[in-house]
Amino acid sequence: MSDHDGPGGGGGGLDSRIAGLALERFRIGGFVGTSVADLAGVLGVSKAAIYYHYRSKNALLHRLVDPLLDAIDACIAAHSTHSNTDSDAHSAPNPPAPDGAPVARHLLGDYLAVLTAHREVVPLVATDIAVLNHPTIGPRIRAQDQRLRTLLAAPDPSPGATLRAEAALGAIRRPLTLTSHTALDLTVDLTDAADRQTLVDAAVATLNAGHARRSSSDWKPVPTTRTAADTEHTGHP
Repeated sequence: MSDHDGPGGGGGGLDSRIAGLALERFRIGGFVGTSVADLAGVLGVSKAAIYYHYRSKNALLHRLVDPLLDAIDACIAAHSTHSNTDSDAHSAPNPPAPDGAPVARHLLGDYLAVLTAHREVVPLVATDIAVLNHPTIGPRIRAQDQRLRTLLAAPDPSPGATLRAEAALGAIRRPLTLTSHTALDLTVDLTDAADRQTLVDAAVATLNAGHARRSSSDWKPVPTTRTAADTEHTGHP
């Protein structure tokens, strides 16, 4: 629960300007490396003006990250209702969801949609050590990751399945942590359905790698030649 206090929450005035600047500065200089005095100086207001809206820097951090974490909780809860973690009836990985598509694909797609909707906050939550070790935010992030891994590794969360689940989550999250401040300039538009589908396809392939693995005597390299239809769909040769 956020300890955001004072009037103006959710408004379009100074409260929002403080939050927007804080997100920018936290992402560039880190949560620890950014002070309330820094924010006040840039905004041209007193520290007291910031504390009028946020009673602490922690309150400001919660204002930024809680909407993302709340949305992830809702996504997990929605998929927990038809997960196979509590059933021994499924022998194959990722049994069908009610509409016939694999549960894992649904979950990964919805998880990506949540991250995309909050994409400005994702790098802060995913890469800032102070945020990951925050006394209230850190445990919540770790609990969410554990629940996501459990859902994706079901029905038999062996060490290998859990590792593949973590790799699949990484495939979804990593592109959203790449910003203009990183060494790699990844020019993708994750508001585009085709780009999101590419990420989900990659994550699902990673998740199912262990189940599709053949014996060494049967192994054949996966063809890398793209078809004309592939080129037409993606626009890339």
